[in-house]
Amino acid sequence: HLSDDNLVEVEADALDELSWRVTIVAYDYLGELSLICGLLFAYGFSIIEGQVHTYEPQAGAATAVGTAAAQRQTEARRKIVDVFTVRLAFSGRAGERNTLWSRYARDLAGLLQLLQARLQREAQGELAKRVAVALPSVPGAIPTLHPIDIDIDNETSDQYTVLRIDTPDTVGFLYEFTNALALNGVHIARVSVSSRGDRVHDTLYVTDAQGHKLVGPARERELRAATVLVKHFTHLLPHSPNPESALLHFHEYLGELFRRPSWPDELASLEQPEVLDALARLLGVSDFLWDDFLRMQYANLFPVVRNVGALAQAKDKVALAGELTAALASAPDVEARLAVLNAFKDREMFRIDMRHILGHIADFGQFSAELTDLVELVVATASQICVEHLSGHYGRPLDEQGRPIPFAVCVLGKCGGYELGYASDIEVMFIYDGSGHASGPRLISASEFFEKVVVEFMRAIWARREGIFEIDLDLRPYGKAGSLAVSLDLFRRYFAPGGPAWAYERQALIKLRAIGGDPTLGAHVEQVRDACVYTGAPFDVAAMRAMRERQLRHLVTPGTFNAKYSLGGLVDAEYAVQALQMRYGHLYPDLRVTNTRAAIRALVQRRLVSAQNGARLHDAHLFLQNLINALRVVRGNSKDLTIPSETSEEFAFLARRLGYGSEPARLQADLTHHTTWVRRLNASLVEQASRPETK
Repeated sequence: HLSDDNLVEVEADALDELSWRVTIVAYDYLGELSLICGLLFAYGFSIIEGQVHTYEPQAGAATAVGTAAAQRQTEARRKIVDVFTVRLAFSGRAGERNTLWSRYARDLAGLLQLLQARLQREAQGELAKRVAVALPSVPGAIPTLHPIDIDIDNETSDQYTVLRIDTPDTVGFLYEFTNALALNGVHIARVSVSSRGDRVHDTLYVTDAQGHKLVGPARERELRAATVLVKHFTHLLPHSPNPESALLHFHEYLGELFRRPSWPDELASLEQPEVLDALARLLGVSDFLWDDFLRMQYANLFPVVRNVGALAQAKDKVALAGELTAALASAPDVEARLAVLNAFKDREMFRIDMRHILGHIADFGQFSAELTDLVELVVATASQICVEHLSGHYGRPLDEQGRPIPFAVCVLGKCGGYELGYASDIEVMFIYDGSGHASGPRLISASEFFEKVVVEFMRAIWARREGIFEIDLDLRPYGKAGSLAVSLDLFRRYFAPGGPAWAYERQALIKLRAIGGDPTLGAHVEQVRDACVYTGAPFDVAAMRAMRERQLRHLVTPGTFNAKYSLGGLVDAEYAVQALQMRYGHLYPDLRVTNTRAAIRALVQRRLVSAQNGARLHDAHLFLQNLINALRVVRGNSKDLTIPSETSEEFAFLARRLGYGSEPARLQADLTHHTTWVRRLNASLVEQASRPETK
């Protein structure tokens, strides 16, 4: 009864309440057996024994598969007959027996339709999702990976390579092993499945995709290694946020590995359970991470993954600075120094990202602090390299008395607040103090010199792509219309009360911190900032509401929730805190901090916010930061922070990344809870900050 509209027939005979003998007849496709076994596993069945046969409808068909046309013709006519004895692993599904096998047949037909359309990877990925749901992850635990004995026999059969498997029996073994063969392009013609006690003894008759035996020491070694690795990796997929992506990315990863001449040595380190578990987590986090980073920087990925134990240890700023100084010491010129700096930046960013993804950094504050330490070091070092390089051409900028004109590098925004997340912009302001000229033979003013420094700095830091380590200078006076380098005098006049700065620009200075250049000037800039921002004037709530209306109109898609800009989002939480900082910072210096949660703690200690509301605001801010970071990791930029629909697959993956497992409804409940409190607290606290001081 098989046809293009009826790709499979399934017949099940009950042996007892929980056991069946199942016969499956279908057209034959590469990778089909792994789908049959995997779907049985997803439905809760264990395979007790089985026989798998492939039948050729005419003599010689097996030798006629050399060309693509012949292969298509053969696939259309070759059939499989598989007979399994299966048992439900738990009795809870026994009550569904009336519809169990009809639903299984329908789902299997859907997967085979993908194979018929030559979409094998899509079929394997779809099944990986089903299997991950059937075998939920155990947080923190790495499943035991048992050794597999594979005997490769090319003597017994003239037509097939014979694989004999001996290994401890584990849940889903036949799916995992046949999936490994399928992803490695191995066609399974016949299988004999048997279990003796707690061990599996399976025999498989296989060829490559063209119908040829798998011969030669190199091919056998690659087959053995890749099959064992993919089998083990499949066993770990429930740990991955997105099992489908992880499985397909791992196949590409192995392809990269086998193209390297030293792959046998590198492969040995991959056989550690903790390394494979790390890969399952890494490769399933984000299509963006894989496409833009992991695949492009394989040489960086492999050493980090191979030594995954080292990721458990954080590096402080002193250690980072020491490593960078040592690396720069051998660079002969400015181009080489910048190349070393950027390679260091990419490698260390990757290491921090991996620490976060693998759970070595459980707290978002620690993740932000590690990223911020790295960014500060890279920004300060890049600016120093640029100043030294230009001083070699133009001399040092000196004032009219011949004294060096100091220069400070300041950060703002998330970097200034120790709140950097994945793909956060890095907001920088370059400030110098004094007028004069460079001391070299080519006469240029100090302002021209520092303008050139910033231009060269913007070229010095290489971003892998838009949104990753992207420098933003827009918070300088007059924004894009202003000078790249800012004189201290202009800074003071522009941001002073009554100066031309917009209210939101002055508010943004709360996050300003000096991180490089002349430390004395940096400290002075922060003092000038304090005088401009912490005046004790009532908070300008009208200006804030006008800004929020523009953000809602231009940055939020109607009918969706943006984690940053929608009502109750991150901006509302931070604006409420900043309003109180600006209102009371003149009285209490401990409120003049750049980190939002540190400011919340100070506001509670000063009894300006109740302990209960402080805890609500703290928890909501942390939740929203984690949520935004998870969105940015997947999408690869800081622009699209729209929460996917609660019923979508993307939302389910988001929940897994955030530690909710297979309970996305809990994520939605927490989102509603926290954003509701942020809206309430924003309204009350901003109103409090806008009141005039009472005597």
